[in-house]
Amino acid sequence: MEHSTAPRITVGVFDADESDQAVRWAARHAAAVGGSLHLVHAFVWTELDVNIDPISGMAGSGFRGAAHTLIQDAVALVHETGVEVPVTSEIVDGNAVPVLVEASEESDLLVLGGRGMGRLMTLIVGSKSLALAARAHCPVVVVRGRIDGRGPIGLVHHDISTEVVARAADLAEAYGRDIHLVVRPETTPEEAQEILAGTAQRIALTHPSVFVKEVTIAVSDNPKQLIRASEDASLMVVAGERSPGAGGKVAAPRQLVNVLRFANTPVWIERD
Repeated sequence: MEHSTAPRITVGVFDADESDQAVRWAARHAAAVGGSLHLVHAFVWTELDVNIDPISGMAGSGFRGAAHTLIQDAVALVHETGVEVPVTSEIVDGNAVPVLVEASEESDLLVLGGRGMGRLMTLIVGSKSLALAARAHCPVVVVRGRIDGRGPIGLVHHDISTEVVARAADLAEAYGRDIHLVVRPETTPEEAQEILAGTAQRIALTHPSVFVKEVTIAVSDNPKQLIRASEDASLMVVAGERSPGAGGKVAAPRQLVNVLRFANTPVWIERD
């Protein structure tokens, strides 16, 4: 969803340290783009055969009370970052994926914590993050690794997608960063320079203050080189590839999936 006013950034809130990192990143991002935050907790317990009522005489007890405390703590985390952005919150009964997919209808960005899953391959392929990237009505950011990097915006080159380039340019402009381009392993140095020049020229037409200064050729057979492809970036931007047919799944660009496995920064999955 695209808003004509402040972007609405929705964060899935869960009981995990990775969720706290997602809230912190989203707060800083909202400040950078002039957006507002909406914190959502999917309350699954109503769908399970468990007692969610509070214990008699104990205020704030029970699963529902814990959910309210979780949301309150998330709001407090936003304030602790020192940024001033509008914040709203809600607890919605249901499983996380359908709840957040519905929330994404009124959002410009959906932010999720990595939940400690480790390599991005496990986040993007066969996970809730993949399900949300496939079904969400807006881009999805998976927050993992460090969130306070001052490096460039990493852009994973995609042969077809044009939206991902425009998004990287928007982010670089908002954050006051350059763009570091990453190309597929089989790219020759000459081809890499051609891609760099073409991308830079295109971005200059709409974002004259944004510079595409570097290009890295991913080396798929060397994990250290894969990490190096993104180690200086503050955020990696990738295009989600949708398989043919209705309801096709979204994945990372197949040529660079190994680079994404070793990324150590938040990853923005742009819808195609």
